[in-house]
Amino acid sequence: MDQQLRGLIRDTVSRVPGGEAAAKLVIVQAETLMALARRRLNDDPPPVPDAVTPQEIPSVAELGPGDRDLAEIDQDGFTFALHPADEPFFNRRTEKFPRLRYRLHVVLYRGRVCVRKQFLGMPEGVAIGPRLWSLSGLFFFTEAAALLRLRAAGFVPVLRGINPVTRTLYMDYLRGETLQHELASHGARLLDIDLATTDQLFDPERDRWESEAFAQHGGAHRDGIEAMVRTMNRRGVAPIDVKLGNVVIGARSGALYWLDFERAALDAVPGWEAQLAEHHRLVEAHFGIQLASR
Repeated sequence: MDQQLRGLIRDTVSRVPGGEAAAKLVIVQAETLMALARRRLNDDPPPVPDAVTPQEIPSVAELGPGDRDLAEIDQDGFTFALHPADEPFFNRRTEKFPRLRYRLHVVLYRGRVCVRKQFLGMPEGVAIGPRLWSLSGLFFFTEAAALLRLRAAGFVPVLRGINPVTRTLYMDYLRGETLQHELASHGARLLDIDLATTDQLFDPERDRWESEAFAQHGGAHRDGIEAMVRTMNRRGVAPIDVKLGNVVIGARSGALYWLDFERAALDAVPGWEAQLAEHHRLVEAHFGIQLASR
């Protein structure tokens, strides 16, 4: 977006109540729609090393590679196959914990194995403000704009499709496990399904549990996480939703990937400096990485 237009939006809209969120919506929506108008998604870059191909899906041999749903992704990020032949490939536990917000499915989409992320609103109990901004498309357009900025970074799934009407994104499906899964295997109670019966799903203590688990067992990943974060920041992206479940360890390469940018801050949006500082605080709290002082 033109720098002069960005400045006008910041100076005008941010003066009213809710102005920063409104300005962000205008900016990320414009970035996304301009990218679509310029056919940015037609360049078809190669996938990252841990992206799954249709040939790896067992049911493709039986049903072919045409577009269809393959699996559902639950609240903890585990996949559950829709075709029996695919169960050995996808299913890693028997109990499914339904998602609380957007819907995630693994699909065949235009010759790729993709995650389809559908922004369908917020769970019950969420404050009216975030609920209204979700309905406005703020989170959908924020994630689209961030993924467009990071499309060739090598540590995010390549964005393959954007549907502004249905608020749906399509991005390459990466095979691997999240840091949350890996650290939970050491005995830490970090999965949502572990906490669902205790009403602690949104307990603020979870940040402490995650940081302690990472400090104890995740040190080998610290440099890789820092490299990702610094590259994101240089490209004007600062994820605010910092957690173990948003970092994936590739099954083939062992490389790290960052997921989930719906709440990312962008440098074109009012309040960038404060949000970047908050992002750095969260990265230090979760991963022990001090960014501002280096």
